Amino acid sequence: MRIIATIILLLLTCSNIYSQTIPSISPYVSLTDKENTTSPAFSYTALSIGIGAFIYLINPVLLYEDKKLYAGITKELSVGFGELGEHRVAFEYSFVLTGNISHHTRLSYKYDFLLRDNIKPSHTIQTTSVISAGAGYFTNFSKQGVFPELTFGYSFRNHKLLIYPHIKIRHTFMFRKPDTDITDISFGIILGIANPFVDVDIKRQY
Repeated sequence: MRIIATIILLLLTCSNIYSQTIPSISPYVSLTDKENTTSPAFSYTALSIGIGAFIYLINPVLLYEDKKLYAGITKELSVGFGELGEHRVAFEYSFVLTGNISHHTRLSYKYDFLLRDNIKPSHTIQTTSVISAGAGYFTNFSKQGVFPELTFGYSFRNHKLLIYPHIKIRHTFMFRKPDTDITDISFGIILGIANPFVDVDIKRQY
């Protein structure tokens, strides 16, 4: 029920964004002017905002556990360190439907391999394809484990900000048996900050 309510709320929000994006038309404008005023660009913009907000807020996740498939939503927030925040520590929360509601939390470290050469710290946002490798600790408050993970995506970043559309796969090894391991795959957008305690020198040599 909570998921359904959340989706309804998001749809209403997107509808509100859409209605506010379409400009009002004065009754004194001629029919020709009305036709010129109505532009597909407005609907495309509203649709893009709605889809972007939906993907950001609700990142789908599929889990394979005990020979069964489960679905849920997940969200990761990260803090990066280094010239472009390549070293990241992250917290992730997942809301999973397993017959009963299961709450998964993860703490992890990961490193971003930037697939574009010569990216330097800059105030401007820079883009590049990224492969991230990491590992961390898992708990659902009744069992615990550790996991490796691999992420591929396209990042928008500078020395202070990270926006990272991605797809991620990982396998969680449980500490105790007969607790079964979990394999999951998810996609969406990671939002992160970088170098919160230091200022990176972005001066360049010309």
